[in-house]
Amino acid sequence: MDGVRLRSAEPADASTVLAIKQAAIDGIDSPAYTDAQIAAWRPDDDVTADFRRAIRSDRFETLLAEIDGVAAGYAVLNAERDRIDAVFVRPEFAGGGVASSLVSQLESRARVRGATALTLVSSLNAGPFYESLQYRESGRQTRSIDGTEVEFAVMRKSLDG
Repeated sequence: MDGVRLRSAEPADASTVLAIKQAAIDGIDSPAYTDAQIAAWRPDDDVTADFRRAIRSDRFETLLAEIDGVAAGYAVLNAERDRIDAVFVRPEFAGGGVASSLVSQLESRARVRGATALTLVSSLNAGPFYESLQYRESGRQTRSIDGTEVEFAVMRKSLDG
């Protein structure tokens, strides 16, 4: 997408990152999840401090995507585990290349760190997107979030060649 600017997130961006995740989850229109599952998965506003700590941590690389100065999406690389921990895009920017740009940059950073593969845990509705980027499903994982069971796809991509 033209005009997508990627930058490292800073602790001051925590509330913006949280708002992106909330908007992305609120915007899910998929038969894969019930309204109750979406409500359980959506983070509350009181986790801003947790987001700030994660952004500050050396364990994670958090990228923020902006279009014309507007925060459009974010992604997180867990460098210790060679895992993409999050990719979320505001619904109004979905399908415009923001997520692809974020994932591509995380893959590049992982390669520089010596990773030969990346894993991620995807929402079921995002599986086809990751498959288009050569990620392959290796299983399913169910998480209990506030007593509600939510299913996700475990995916992997080789970074070799």
